[in-house]
Amino acid sequence: MFKILIAEDDRELRQLFQHVLTKNGYTVVGVSNGEEALRAIDASYYDMIISDIMMPEMDGLTLCRKIKQNVNLNHIPVILLTAKTREEDNLEGLETGADAYMTKPFHIEILRKTAANLIRSRERLRNTYTGQQTQGDKIQPIEVQSPDDKLMERIMRVINENLSNPNLTVEMITTEVGISRVHLHRKLKELTNQTTRDFIRNIRLKQAAELLSKKRYTIAEVADLTGFTNPNNFSTAFKDLYGMSPSMYMEQHLKQDKNKEEAVSK
Repeated sequence: MFKILIAEDDRELRQLFQHVLTKNGYTVVGVSNGEEALRAIDASYYDMIISDIMMPEMDGLTLCRKIKQNVNLNHIPVILLTAKTREEDNLEGLETGADAYMTKPFHIEILRKTAANLIRSRERLRNTYTGQQTQGDKIQPIEVQSPDDKLMERIMRVINENLSNPNLTVEMITTEVGISRVHLHRKLKELTNQTTRDFIRNIRLKQAAELLSKKRYTIAEVADLTGFTNPNNFSTAFKDLYGMSPSMYMEQHLKQDKNKEEAVSK
């Protein structure tokens, strides 16, 4: 279940937001200012922050800026709410790194859909790149729909072109993609909840799983083709991700293929 933190000093509005989002299946916690929000974030994990801008103690802009400047928090989507309508105010909100900016008054359904769309988009990208989906899902092409998708496509292209290169580094990716190391780390953490190194490793292992399922190569050859210089390290990493050794994975696919053949022959 997704968990949302709402920072809003207007008690009636805060309770309304909590009521609507809770009805939609989210776990919702409400606080009245930015200082309380930071303490709540420090004490528990949240999938999204919804914050008013004008609040006592700490305003929403400062809260958003602190979240987006923290490497451990900047992957969390932030929606800012404000009664200000000037374009420069909207720009200031977006420049802090906010993922969405809504001007009051607005229909509560718009907030609900904005929150749902942001969470759904992050979850889709995270599922695509964490290696937790089924093998069939892993090899399906990804439809490019957003700037985040396009960025991930460029990152994936560099990794795939250097998949067998054990010396692939973060610097190689940032140079080819044209972004800073900090931006790369922030985006991968935001979209996949993985560090850059873990992301590269998991892409290698996903390709290794595909090669193993085809049963054309030995385990040592698969390790080499996917950039692992040590077969033992490869086997350990593979088991960590897939819950079984490469040899067991191959055996499992052999049994599946045999069962399919027997079913067809009957």
